[in-house]
Amino acid sequence: MEYLDVFDENYHLIGSASKQEVHEKGLWHQVFSCLFVNTKKNKVYLQYKNATHNDVAHTNKLDISVGGHLLKGEKVSDGIREIKEESSLDVPFNKLISFGIRKIDKYINDNYQIREFSHLFIYDSEFNLNDLKSLDDEVLYFVEFDLDELISFVKHPTTIKGLTPYGYEEYNENNFIKAYIEDDHLYLNYFLLVKKYMQNEPLKNLTWSNII
Repeated sequence: MEYLDVFDENYHLIGSASKQEVHEKGLWHQVFSCLFVNTKKNKVYLQYKNATHNDVAHTNKLDISVGGHLLKGEKVSDGIREIKEESSLDVPFNKLISFGIRKIDKYINDNYQIREFSHLFIYDSEFNLNDLKSLDDEVLYFVEFDLDELISFVKHPTTIKGLTPYGYEEYNENNFIKAYIEDDHLYLNYFLLVKKYMQNEPLKNLTWSNII
């Protein structure tokens, strides 16, 4: 059973609890998210998450490149463990660019609530799609999208094509996580921050709090 550090709503550490208890009681905890980008080619890489690892939708969905819960005692820098587990890449923490903290408070049902401090990063590299492989079955494969096409899609969802290890596939709104489109617009705001980064916006301005 996984145990997580528990915080109050002001991000002060107050104890620990099992992952199950954290979501059943709606306790504040930490997660790590990293979006893979190739700014030289204007590309973004999303994972196609296996439905068996989706506690909310229970269907395969296009998610942020890598991410997951930070365990009890882990520092934010330990989030690179998620990069290794979900993509097989060995990435030093100092190669990541921080986009700040996204605070999520969402009620799903009486047995599942999400109260998270999500640490947002990007990793900018000249990716080879075939190099991105999960160490377990959590990620089915990765999909390469054009950043501008992706921004247009999440603003007005219709269909979009992405490159997979098996060739080009067409995706629609149902393939994306609904809450990330409709609630605090995680997809759109994350992608807009990447666009600002590509336009050489000062890093101090590239935070979640400056864009929502």
